[in-house]
Amino acid sequence: MRIYKRIIKVIIGQEDSTALSIDGLYMQLEIKKLISAKPNEGTISIFNLSDATESQIKEKGVRIRVFAGYDNRPVMIHDGDIRRVERDRTQVDRVTIITLGGNVVKLSQAFFNKSYSGQISVKQIAKDSIPSFNIDATDLDQIPDDAFLYDFSFTGKTSDLLDKILNPIKVQWFETDNLIKFSKGKQAFENVVLLNQDTGLIGSPSVTDKGTKFRSVLNGRIILNEKIKIESRLVNGIYKVIQILHKGDNRDGEFVTEGIGTEIEQS
Repeated sequence: MRIYKRIIKVIIGQEDSTALSIDGLYMQLEIKKLISAKPNEGTISIFNLSDATESQIKEKGVRIRVFAGYDNRPVMIHDGDIRRVERDRTQVDRVTIITLGGNVVKLSQAFFNKSYSGQISVKQIAKDSIPSFNIDATDLDQIPDDAFLYDFSFTGKTSDLLDKILNPIKVQWFETDNLIKFSKGKQAFENVVLLNQDTGLIGSPSVTDKGTKFRSVLNGRIILNEKIKIESRLVNGIYKVIQILHKGDNRDGEFVTEGIGTEIEQS
């Protein structure tokens, strides 16, 4: 049986020549994602990082991208802010612990001020407000086309605006991996990731009050608000991913993705 090489790579800074790339060192990660207005969170621990590189991390600003996978094909599993950089020491190693978060600064600073006369769709208001975040958006088709407001005005934080217009129609908005996304009920984006014994599914998924809980080898193609197709002895079907936990290391510990999916709404 072929043994695949685990890869964890960290890029700190913007997408230009000044970005700092770190790989080849022993790393541990734990990254949790939810469909929630609460930012994603997690940690990545880098062992025996030099003083000079650790100093650069603190100078490069807040953006951090984490890639993980196998051989030379790692997939991005986090794009957000550095919340904190700390140093710990085991009996042998020096460990730099980076606490991860979503784009907290952009979300908290975005401001929207506009008035609409007559009838205006909720989707159009959302489209108009998104640029204030300075973050791209996707899954806008999750906002119903037949939701309207009349003679609507708003001045304030964009996050408060989205709560105000989306909560009544039961649409959630959230930020993940430098994207604003939208989620409604059991609807999901069309991409489907197959999970079975041949593609990395570990054990058999279980049914919880939130949905179906699954575990696989680490798989960055499993994305919030998108679909997975599970083929197992006890659970079979297509599910919308509502929670993800990537965890493990790039040596010989676990290297897995755990998640929860809810059944897809049938049209």
